[in-house]
Amino acid sequence: MKRDDFISLILTNIAIGEVFQNPGGGTSTIKRFDNEKIVYQRGNSDITLKMEKIYNAYEAFQGNFVTTNDLKKFDNSFDSTARNPSGHSCNCTFSFLLLAKAGLAKEIIKHGRVFGTTFI
Repeated sequence: MKRDDFISLILTNIAIGEVFQNPGGGTSTIKRFDNEKIVYQRGNSDITLKMEKIYNAYEAFQGNFVTTNDLKKFDNSFDSTARNPSGHSCNCTFSFLLLAKAGLAKEIIKHGRVFGTTFI
């Protein structure tokens, strides 16, 4: 899938103020988005995730079962403990939720001590 088609599909399936129930508890609320990034609120924090990062992960794992650990190893944007630069671990399950909403991932499941889904 081309990057522009991917972004369009994601953005047409979400709305400002939409609340996602995180599989590990709590919620993520979409605050704003454009073709470059999505800003969501998790707890009292605003977290930014670049669309390019979601697209790259989708392309790399399409057709496979992927876990939060896989995403953390793939790109620092998905890992709060990474260095130079660090990202945010909430970006893992948030990406899963976005992809599932757009029909690009299956239901998120608990897989051992992590969460995972299949990228369609």
